[in-house]
Amino acid sequence: MKQTLLASVAALAFTSCAAVAATLDPGGVENLFGTTAADPVHGGVQVVANDNLLPFTLDPTPITPFSLVGGNIQNRVMTKPTGDLVFAPRIRDTYNIDGGFFAITGMQLTGYGDTSLEVEYRTDGLGDKGPTSASRSADGNTVTLRYGDPLLIGALVGQSQEESLFPSLVTDATDYDLTGTATIFGYLIDDATYLAGGGVVQDGELISVMIDGLAVPISPVPLPASASLLGAGVAGFGLLRRKRRARS
Repeated sequence: MKQTLLASVAALAFTSCAAVAATLDPGGVENLFGTTAADPVHGGVQVVANDNLLPFTLDPTPITPFSLVGGNIQNRVMTKPTGDLVFAPRIRDTYNIDGGFFAITGMQLTGYGDTSLEVEYRTDGLGDKGPTSASRSADGNTVTLRYGDPLLIGALVGQSQEESLFPSLVTDATDYDLTGTATIFGYLIDDATYLAGGGVVQDGELISVMIDGLAVPISPVPLPASASLLGAGVAGFGLLRRKRRARS
């Protein structure tokens, strides 16, 4: 009996922690571990509502000609059966003509306002790696996805041109527009150290590029307090008129 009770308490604690970790509140930071379609929050039946591509390029060594790194952001939005929207901007089609390796370490998404938000990434879709953590600005408007294991983009045939797995940003919004921005961050790595098995070591300075046209949620506009009071007054006036008619 005691063991059953302890197991129940442990299960409840785990469930509570998982529920808290799923929501990314303003000012919050969460570690991400990946999920699949079996997850009722991030998976299930979803219909694609938007799926255009947003191209981007970075120039790690601008003094050198033909030195671009680039790719596309797959600007995907999906609708859940409830009508709520899921945003899934994926980095794909990466290329590097700079030489050596380029490491993408993060993507910042702006335009989330005060929308309720739960963040993970999908391990059952296209791509190579997911973000290892997500954070949200104090005003709730900016979400930053960090790749602790960077997306590596090699310059030679046969080297890695890694793409991201689909992130899953589940909101309570039922509408969206294309007014958001995405900023991609990265740097050149120390090729010799990396190829010798020494891991990813930053060689060049951190650079970034901002991309417009990102799909972002439109938060429902709350009814002003004055409008609520007016509505209550009108309803009360109507009820009073019905009572008078009944008496007459």
